[in-house]
Amino acid sequence: MRRLFLHVNMSLDGYINDTGGDIDWHFADEEFQTYLDQLLESIDGMVFGRTAFEELAGYWPTAGGEASPVQVRKMHELPKYVLSRTFEDSAWHNSHGLGDDPAAAIARLKREGGRDLALFAGAGAAVAAIELGVLDELRIVVNPVLLGGGTRLFDGAYPRAELRLTHTRQFTSGAMLLTYETAAGA
Repeated sequence: MRRLFLHVNMSLDGYINDTGGDIDWHFADEEFQTYLDQLLESIDGMVFGRTAFEELAGYWPTAGGEASPVQVRKMHELPKYVLSRTFEDSAWHNSHGLGDDPAAAIARLKREGGRDLALFAGAGAAVAAIELGVLDELRIVVNPVLLGGGTRLFDGAYPRAELRLTHTRQFTSGAMLLTYETAAGA
């Protein structure tokens, strides 16, 4: 059975963007770009929150040399599922809404054969996925920066969840990838 993991960049003080909504503080060196290429090659689909989907749908279809060829190809080819009850069709290739019962839709996707699914989302969708109980794993890249404000990753009400650290990776930049398994993923 496939697993669904959250993958997100975060500042050391818990923010996923700064007070202006920017993410330009994420490091993007060659080592991390190689890691992202490998991550995209390892999955069979992506889940997005509506806001993240709309932002990325405006970028990826016309992305050029600033992104690796692997990233451009995979962001085009991979199925994209939107965690939104109000999602309507998109011109971005291979995009699908999860409908009125996203937990059931994700459960169906996880039962299909193939490789894992990645949730690339903002804070609202990350918390929604936790509330729905559909996340098997959290992969959080903690960047060596203090932002002092912005959007917190885990801001809001959600059920208590015990996590188990299963993997760490330190990048040359000083960022750390922390991988946690949830009870659903155990």
